[in-house]
Amino acid sequence: SDLQVIGLFRPGINSGQSETEALVALYADQSSHVKYRGANADQDTVDVKHYGITQVNTVVLDYKGKTQLLLQGTQSEEDFTSALLKLESDRVPVVCWAVGDGERSLTDTNQKTGYTAVADLLVKNNFSHKDVLLSQLPAVPADCDELAIINPTSALTDQTVKIVTAYLAGGGKLLIAAEPWPHDPKTTATLSSILRPYGQGFSGALIIETDPSGAAVQDPTNPAVVNYGQSPITKDVQGIVSFFPQTTAITGAPAAGVRVVRIATTTSGSYAIAAERSSLARQSQDTSGPFTIMETLEQAAGSGKTRIVVAGTAAFAQTGTLPPNNNDANLELALGSFQWLAGQDSLIALPPKPERALPIALTQQDQSVLIFITAFLMPGLTVFGGIMVWWRRRIF
Repeated sequence: SDLQVIGLFRPGINSGQSETEALVALYADQSSHVKYRGANADQDTVDVKHYGITQVNTVVLDYKGKTQLLLQGTQSEEDFTSALLKLESDRVPVVCWAVGDGERSLTDTNQKTGYTAVADLLVKNNFSHKDVLLSQLPAVPADCDELAIINPTSALTDQTVKIVTAYLAGGGKLLIAAEPWPHDPKTTATLSSILRPYGQGFSGALIIETDPSGAAVQDPTNPAVVNYGQSPITKDVQGIVSFFPQTTAITGAPAAGVRVVRIATTTSGSYAIAAERSSLARQSQDTSGPFTIMETLEQAAGSGKTRIVVAGTAAFAQTGTLPPNNNDANLELALGSFQWLAGQDSLIALPPKPERALPIALTQQDQSVLIFITAFLMPGLTVFGGIMVWWRRRIF
């Protein structure tokens, strides 16, 4: 079906018409089903009455008989995409957020390690969320479209593992993240037990990235990724850096019938430290990379599909790695994960892009190149140009 976009503007300056039409054209370039027409809000009484327009400079999105009205001032790319999500979805997907075992909380306002940015991201993209205390439930609630278990600090109970395993076997959807060097090793073991039917698990070791092109500046514990596995989640982020602070490795070989896409991997220069220690220098017992640090799993389950997004660190989606704090692809990876789990594959290519902070996240290699250009190459060219001018004047 076509998406009809009707711009009901009052001709004149400050109407926002040209900016809005330019934005709609970008969407039309992505899909031939986006159809636009402009009209004079003072003369097109048919559309004004039909859509209940009460303000001039309003944009109407009409899809399958459902409409969204974007008033002036709410016609940004983020507003358009949010409206498209609401029109496309027959219902609001529910993300059930596991609590009770020290998991990351959607109400944690810490500007670095908090998760309120994810809560905002879900709401803006037509998701709802609710906390679930899995250890006290006989089953994962039936209204959960997807489940998130993000970095528990204590081991999951046998009951939790049992009901999550059953939920996935029935075609459930799960986002699961661990951490390296957990205070209780049983935490990693219980998370891995959920993934065992699919042939996967977490190592619990801390990954150190020694390749300057594959790590944040002066932080080998923060792998940087620019090349991703082919997935709807990564369709629009190839070549854009994302960061995975303090990550562990995802291990194992996929079980029969399980399709694995390795979303993010470290370089061959990385290594993993199994047990906590003060020195991060490489030692003989350390395991060599590359390592998978984010992946998707998919398996047929009856008439549906089980889908799992696995991340080696909860920090890939914490507030400190999302806009406006960082100008990287973690936003798209986080949002794309929730959308893929909800079966919204076709919507992943249209994520809203909120304003990002001006500082640019650089790898060590990026920084070295910038230092060379600004400290040596540009001054060198200036000096060379001066010498040439002096030489020409001396001759002539």
